[in-house]
Amino acid sequence: MVNIEEEIHEIEQDNSHRHGHPEVDVDIPPTKSVTVIGNGATLKGFEFNKLKGDTIGMTMAYRHWRKIDWYPKYYVNVDHVVLNHHHKDIEEFIKEDKCEGYILSSSILTVCPDLKDNKKVLFLEDLQKQRGNPFQYLIDWCSGSVAFLFAVILGYNEIKTIGIDCNYVEFLPETSKCQDGTLLIKETPKSNPNYFIDDYQLAGDRYNVPNCANVHMPSWCHVVFILTGYTRMNNFMMSVYCYTTDEVEGLTKFFTKKDIKNYFTE
Repeated sequence: MVNIEEEIHEIEQDNSHRHGHPEVDVDIPPTKSVTVIGNGATLKGFEFNKLKGDTIGMTMAYRHWRKIDWYPKYYVNVDHVVLNHHHKDIEEFIKEDKCEGYILSSSILTVCPDLKDNKKVLFLEDLQKQRGNPFQYLIDWCSGSVAFLFAVILGYNEIKTIGIDCNYVEFLPETSKCQDGTLLIKETPKSNPNYFIDDYQLAGDRYNVPNCANVHMPSWCHVVFILTGYTRMNNFMMSVYCYTTDEVEGLTKFFTKKDIKNYFTE
């Protein structure tokens, strides 16, 4: 069984040695690549089963993974509303043990306390308490930006992002607003412009208003700021690519743009 905490500790020890000797020339390390997978509409028709190498997926996509019998190496979900409303299904997904590690918000422990004893599960709030860990500087976040930063502390020096569109229709015809400000899916959308499959959200689902300008983009700006300092401090070279379409900007204001149609051929 992979112990994520031990793996992170080993990587941080390696980084601390490099930080302690910045004047020494460091050989360029071999590429260690990972793909961080969002759930945006630019992935419509994407062939997940063709993915090779390490991957990090997130939030409610496990519904689709079950259908196609494909799973990422790591799973991230730090959305309080999604964790609370879908805690039974998420706990069951983790018990299925399809991934090597899981990053969650500790808010789920109020309804799923047994997850605290699962060695494959790490909690964002615990990572934020660790000194020398870039998560300790994290103030604004979403599941996508947490997944990205997790890839950084695992030592990946090439990160490819796909399906992180940061492009949402906030209110669908099938939704209604709840008293607490969250949204309720009254009926499963026949067509969902926000996600790579139309039935990503189902009747009865509760979720946060997908506010890109005030939530997602600020969290990515913050993570890029952390990343810049972390890589300089640790003499750590990285390449980051955003795979998207001509119509969707995604994260291209931060990272090198690539055409999603060329993902499997480059």
